[in-house]
This record gives sequence, C-alpha cells and structure tokens, in this order.
Amino acid sequence: MLQSNASEYTLASVRVGDHEEDSRTPLLPSTSSDNNIYGAIPSVSHDARPSSSRLLFSAAVRMAVVFMASSLILGSILWTALPTLQDEDRESLHIPTSFDDLQALNALLNKYRDIYPYRIVVCYVTTYLFLQAFSLPGSMYLSILGGAVWGVPRALPLACTCVATGASLCYLVSAAFGPALLTIPRWKSHLDKWTVKLASHKDNVLSFLIVLRIAPLPPHWVINVLCPHVGIGLVPFWISTWLGVFGVTVIHTTIGRGLNEMTSAADFHLISWRNFFLLSAVVVGVLIPVGLRTYFKREMASAADIEEGDEVLAEDGDRILAASPTTRVKKVASRPAVDPTDEDDSGASLSSFDDSEDEDVVLEAGPGVVLKSTE
Repeated sequence: MLQSNASEYTLASVRVGDHEEDSRTPLLPSTSSDNNIYGAIPSVSHDARPSSSRLLFSAAVRMAVVFMASSLILGSILWTALPTLQDEDRESLHIPTSFDDLQALNALLNKYRDIYPYRIVVCYVTTYLFLQAFSLPGSMYLSILGGAVWGVPRALPLACTCVATGASLCYLVSAAFGPALLTIPRWKSHLDKWTVKLASHKDNVLSFLIVLRIAPLPPHWVINVLCPHVGIGLVPFWISTWLGVFGVTVIHTTIGRGLNEMTSAADFHLISWRNFFLLSAVVVGVLIPVGLRTYFKREMASAADIEEGDEVLAEDGDRILAASPTTRVKKVASRPAVDPTDEDDSGASLSSFDDSEDEDVVLEAGPGVVLKSTE
C-alpha cells in the first residue's frame, strides 16, 4: 500500500546501490534537524513501542471502566426488574456470603416467587452472570438458592447455563484485555508451552476441559482467563463448561432442595461418599470416549501397517505381488534311454520303473511376478 504523500514515498524508496543493506535510504541525510526540512522523512525509532508496564496499566484502566459500566447495568436491571419490596425485606436483598444470608434471601425469594415469577428469574440470571463474568465469589450460594426456590429439575439447567454463559463473558473480557500479559516474557513462555501441549491433544481437548472443571484445581477463573490465549474457541469452551459443572451443580441444587430444614452450613455435607461417586461417574463417562478413540486409532494404525506390508512398491514404480503358495509336483526319476534292440538292457531298465519309488517334493517359491503398468 502506497503512502499518502507520493514525494515522501519517492524519496524513501530510491535505491542507493544493491550493496546497501537498507534499500529505502532517503536522499536527504538523516540528522537531528531533518524534521525542520521540507520534504524530509521523520525518522521513526523501532524502539518506540509502548513498554510492558504502560500496556498493563492501560489494560487495567479499561478493565476498571468495563467493571464500573457492568455494575451500573446490573444496578439498572435490578432496579427495573425487582418488585416493590417491603421495608423489612430490603435488608435481605444482597449477594449471600454466609449461611444466614442464604436463608434470609431464600425466604425473600420464596415470598415473591409466585407473585413475580419472571422478575425473580431475570434478577437471578443477571446477578449470576455478573458474578461469573468477573469471577466474584457467591456462585455456589446462588446454585443452592436456585435449588431451594425452583427445585432441582428447573434449577439445574438454569444454573449450568448461567455458569457457562458467565464464564464465556469472562473469556471475552480476557480475550480483550489479556494480551497485555503476553508482553511479560515469563507469561508468554508459559502460554506457549501450554498451547503446544493442548495442540498435541487437540482431539481430546473437550474431555480435558470437562475434567478440569470437575477437579478442584486449578480454580475456574484461571481456566476462564487462559483459554482464549491457548487456542481454545468460544463454542467448545461454552460446551465444556456446561458439561463440566453439571455434576457439581447437581450437588448444589440438591442441597438447596433441603435448605429449609437445615440449621447450619455443616448440613450441606459437600464432602461425602455419594458426591464422590457422583463426580467419579461423570469423570469416567467423560474419559470413555477418549479411551475408545485411542483404541480405534491404534487398530487403524495396525491395519494400515499390514496393508503396507502386503504391497511392496518397486523403485521403478511397478508393483510386485506377494509370493504365490508353494506348488507340489511329483518327482520323476531320471532313467537312461532304452535301446529296443537290446533285450537284456530293456528288461532291466523296464523293471527299474517302480511306482513305489515315486515320491512328492516341494519346490521353492519362484521369483515375484512383475506386472507392468498399462498407462
């Protein structure tokens, strides 16, 4: 693409000689006062790129602006969608951070659930998305609250969809502002290593991400932030998140079903054999396709090796068939010629032909048969 000023382009593209390293050396000498000369090209330093700290600061400022704007949007939606609350109910309206807060908010939502069903759903989904988008604590309590308000059959798909969509928003935020971290050599080297490892297992990336969601480490916000920078697309990320949190959400919504009868957080029984076997069953179900895929790949590779061994390609391009099976023929003993005029010799010779001496022999395989191509 040509520059806008043809004179500057001409001056910058005149070749001084083929032996010069810079083929775009300007005719005018490059000095400190060149910028004041008409027609001179301003010298551009290759080191004029912004520093890493400046990029990180800019990304942090923009991230803060996005967070404030999202907070305003959340407040506007809640202000519009929330029904008119009584004065004694306003104190219970906040994101739960303890068992007592969860019990109070559960009582509040159950009170207004039948009167304003759709408004409660809108407020629940909006709050859940906000917490997931910025990796804020409280998502577990919202899943438990969903099971208490709507029951497991309706709360389970709703909570899984909120988690997957909110994590996708965090994915997009990281894709927009995360590249500033790549200016740090240590971070970039780690990301490059993880990208290579994931590329070597690209057929099993979905199963790998699902298992990461079930495992307690690393934290989910780390997965949300790193995935856009290691070559994982948004669609497989959303699917793996939905399936990965399914088992854990089943546990949370089941706890919420009996929230009204609980007296403390110890009644949650998050660590139990039932939950352990449930998550183990999900992991086994996820790894079964991986095992089947690996098995069939090995079978196909062995079948391909056998086919290559059956047909040997000659150097001239002709195909040599495999050696034919061995042929069995009868062995005929070599006898001297019989002279019919000699009676003594003819009798002895004829008597030597005995069928009992006949025996079978096996010939060795002959040379391969070469088929010339008819092209």
